[in-house]
Amino acid sequence: MSDVARQAGVSRATASYVLNRTPGARIPEQTRAKVLAAAEALRYVPHVSARSLRRGRSDLVVGHVDGSSILSDRLPFFGLVRIASEVRKAGYTFLIHGDPTVSGLAAARAWLALRPAAVVATLDRFTEESVAMLAGAGTVPVALGRRSSELTATVVLDDGELGRAAATRLADRGCRRIAVLGSHDDRSTDHVLGNRIAEVLATAAERGLEARYVPMRPEVDAAARVVADWQRGEMPDGVVGPTDRHAGLLLGALTDAGIDVPGRVAVIGMDDDPFCDLLRPRLTSVAADLIGGDTPLAGVVLAAIEGRWDPGHAVRRFPAHVVERDSA
Repeated sequence: MSDVARQAGVSRATASYVLNRTPGARIPEQTRAKVLAAAEALRYVPHVSARSLRRGRSDLVVGHVDGSSILSDRLPFFGLVRIASEVRKAGYTFLIHGDPTVSGLAAARAWLALRPAAVVATLDRFTEESVAMLAGAGTVPVALGRRSSELTATVVLDDGELGRAAATRLADRGCRRIAVLGSHDDRSTDHVLGNRIAEVLATAAERGLEARYVPMRPEVDAAARVVADWQRGEMPDGVVGPTDRHAGLLLGALTDAGIDVPGRVAVIGMDDDPFCDLLRPRLTSVAADLIGGDTPLAGVVLAAIEGRWDPGHAVRRFPAHVVERDSA
């Protein structure tokens, strides 16, 4: 920084104000431009460790993600990407921490080695002890979950609108008997798919449809067994998969069994995965509006970091729309 100040012909304090974007510092625009030009010429990069020592924490916001899928079973990856974009605009550096094996105190120790300003992770990664450890070190813990929690500031992710849109589409098409798929644990309110499934059933009931939950693991053999059971009993005329994987596998099993889709059974999935266009018939799906919504994810995270947390604004709902293809 002394080298930058010398080349720009300003004091070290002035260079510091410009390079650290110090709030309230009144620096003439011409002087600011000279400092930035000198920093660029000298390839100056702020020393994160030095900043951390001075402030007691870094400008890092750590996002812990368990997998690299667009919708992992624990945390929507797109959520972290969206947070990253917004917190950078607020002057923070966002870092994704991807160790799926750590939680509780072990996770807190791993995160605190980076001296972050905040940690964003799924609710199940936090414990009372780890929250206390993070807070004691000056790091703000922010949880993402399917329900609010007294443990720490929690952003509630609600994509139930996907389920409502799927059930509405089938009802409008004239379906009267709807089956919604899912693994045995998927109906839990804590699970990423739980609110989707609940909204399918609730919307079907509102429309006067017969709706039932059908456990099915997203596997080829499981889909074949479900279709075989329907052939021996009563076949629904509409099927909703809480993911495109569920719906796509069932679509394949119906086709293998010679059942006309969508003539006899309409099938609709959720998430609008690119492989929907590769299936035959092409899979109709419900897509989430990842950018829209009533409460931006990054906004509530920044509010927690900056001491402006408002639990009433901590629910993130994702609007949804049906992507029309051939299966429904």
